[in-house]
Amino acid sequence: MLSIEEFENYIEGLKRKYLTIVRKIAPDNLWMAPNKADWYHSQYFVIDVKLNSDKQIEISFNVNDVNVVDKRLRDILNSLKTFLKRESFVYDNIDDAKLKFQEISKQFPAVLEKKQDFVYSESGGDINNIQDKLSKIDTTNLSQNRIDFNKIFSGLYLSNETKASFYNGLKTKGFVILAGISGIGKTKIFEKFVKSFNRDGNSAFIPVRPDFKDSKSLLGFYNPLSDEYQSTQLLELILKAQDDVKNPYFVLFDEMNLARVEYYFSDFLSILESSRDDKGFTKETIKLHNSDSEKVKQQGVPKELRLSSNIYFVGSVNIDETTNMFSPKVLDRAFTIEFNVQNFGDYVKYIEESNEYTNLSTEFKKELKRDFINSGDYTSIIKDEEFLEIAGRYHDDLQYLNSLLPDSLKFGYRVFDEVISFVYNSENSIFQFSDGNEAFDLAIKMKVLPKFHGTRHKLEKVLDDIFEFAESNGMVFTTKKIESMKENLQYIGYTSFM
Repeated sequence: MLSIEEFENYIEGLKRKYLTIVRKIAPDNLWMAPNKADWYHSQYFVIDVKLNSDKQIEISFNVNDVNVVDKRLRDILNSLKTFLKRESFVYDNIDDAKLKFQEISKQFPAVLEKKQDFVYSESGGDINNIQDKLSKIDTTNLSQNRIDFNKIFSGLYLSNETKASFYNGLKTKGFVILAGISGIGKTKIFEKFVKSFNRDGNSAFIPVRPDFKDSKSLLGFYNPLSDEYQSTQLLELILKAQDDVKNPYFVLFDEMNLARVEYYFSDFLSILESSRDDKGFTKETIKLHNSDSEKVKQQGVPKELRLSSNIYFVGSVNIDETTNMFSPKVLDRAFTIEFNVQNFGDYVKYIEESNEYTNLSTEFKKELKRDFINSGDYTSIIKDEEFLEIAGRYHDDLQYLNSLLPDSLKFGYRVFDEVISFVYNSENSIFQFSDGNEAFDLAIKMKVLPKFHGTRHKLEKVLDDIFEFAESNGMVFTTKKIESMKENLQYIGYTSFM
């Protein structure tokens, strides 16, 4: 009889030799079979093999019926659950265990993947496509980087969900709004993140003033008196990014809502949603000037400006009586992340225990850049097989959620694509959430709820409906936010996301 250690080594050896990847459910969580000829797996059926304390082979089964909407299939899975609860799966040898598993597979064929749906490739007798199928950033030396947010955000007392939302939201969309009271870390999170790329001149800090009325405040203007173009810091950064498309560039609009965003940022809002050419540049343009002046040509300022895909915009906002509300047009095009104050006692403890990472390894910086820019695809939404698989998981929930909203708050295909892409990017990221459902929960909070503002008459019923939907689906972040919004409705008769 094998010892427990010998048995575990034996099973691990089989996995390394015959690993079959059937369905990826998270970057570090796959369903696998020791031998593709003898074992059966599907997106609904997962097994685990171990040696118990009596040195017998014990198999545990898990039936996954999350997000299964087909009633017939759900009934079959429930029957399988009931069957598994009645049985005890303990065997004296591995062959008996395989025979029992094959018996189950014949009794419940509907839960099995078709043979052609198995994903594997062989090289020298081994199945070895983990690197390609598992994650774009999966390397043996970076496992700690995947969970340690202090690698980038050292000294920032923010929840891991906020840090991961910032990273993956920016990775997905390229336009993120950071909302919260002053002095909570909105500017700091931007500064620390940009610094981790270790490149001079890759960012611009733009303090927004109340007199910003149009794009001239950001991009400058042609001065006919001097026959020159009056350039700006932002325009120079955009032109620099165009000449360096292999690296990301970042812009922070500090106190973005001191002026009306849809006035001074309207040109950007329009072309950010335009289609792009094969080099990643927007096909639509921002008109800068009509001058044929030699001075302007020498300055290198084009008549029209196209945005390259390697530029990211972040806006920090405070909500008080001196600021302007965001229009639906702005909120629909951004991920809005809420920053909250946490316990001050925990904050002091965090300061005492936190470690400052003053030197990030060269390897980590390279992996960070490759992961963040999606290996050069930047924020492009690529509707490949994995995107469609995630869309299949959540399209019914999104459809039902949209049906609960009044016409003024409904969302379209853009928001659908960005929610799915956020989950996709989060599952293939250095900084992850616990699972896809947590990422979906936060995506709904960031993409759907920010447009909510109004009176009790307008919002009470819809908030009640969405709260019931979120609570029944275990969406803790969305539920918590709706609770606070409902409290405002009750006490002051008005509520808003920010």
